[in-house]
Amino acid sequence: MTNQTEVLPCRINDDIEDTNKIVQITFFDDINAEDIRKTKWLLGKYTDMIDIIKNYEYALQQIEDGLDAYQLLTAEGTAGKRETGQELTADVTANSVVLKDKRHTNYKFYLYISNNVKFAINNLRDPHEGLIAKLLFLDGMRYLKAQEYLEKGYRKDVYQISATTFAEKRRKAIAGIANSLKINRTLDFIIIDYGRGRNQDGEIGLRLPGVNQTT
Repeated sequence: MTNQTEVLPCRINDDIEDTNKIVQITFFDDINAEDIRKTKWLLGKYTDMIDIIKNYEYALQQIEDGLDAYQLLTAEGTAGKRETGQELTADVTANSVVLKDKRHTNYKFYLYISNNVKFAINNLRDPHEGLIAKLLFLDGMRYLKAQEYLEKGYRKDVYQISATTFAEKRRKAIAGIANSLKINRTLDFIIIDYGRGRNQDGEIGLRLPGVNQTT
C-alpha cells in the first residue's frame, strides 16, 4: 500500500483552495477566509520580522559601544523604507527598516506581533500541529523539507506521519493559530487593501502604529 501524496500549491500562502479547506475545519464560526488569509500572510512574514528585531537590537548594543545605529544598519546594506504618508500597509522584509525617527516604535510593534504569533504556535496542543507550525513558521523551513522531517520521524516523542496527514495537520494548526490571533486582536493590525491600483484580491500588509486609514 502506497501513501497518497499532497499536491503542494506553487504559492501556498495565496492558494484559495487551501484557504477554503482551512476554513472548513475550524471549530469557530467567526473565522472566515479573510482571517485565514491574514494569518497565513503573517506566518509567512514571521522570520522577516525576527530579522528586523535582531538587527535593531544589535544596533542598540552598538550604540552602547559608541557607534551610531543608523550608520550601522546602512553599512550592512539595510535600506530605509520610503514613506509617502499615503501608504496604509507596509511589507515586512528582511532587508527593510523604518526610518530613524520611527524605528523604535516599529521595533516594539514587530516585537508585539511576533510574540503573539509565537504564543499562538506554542499554545497548540496537538504535538504534530505544534511541531509542524514551529518548523514551517518559526524556523522558516521549506514545506517539503518539513514534510520529510515528519515522515521520517526524527523526533522520538512525535511519531511519523504521511504526507497527506502532514497537510491536514498543517491546516488544523493554521486554523488554531488564526483563532488565537483573532481572540487577542492581532489580526486587527493586518489589513487587505482593495483600493485603486490594487489587484482584485487586494494587497495584505500591516497597519503600522500612528498610520490612519484614508478614504
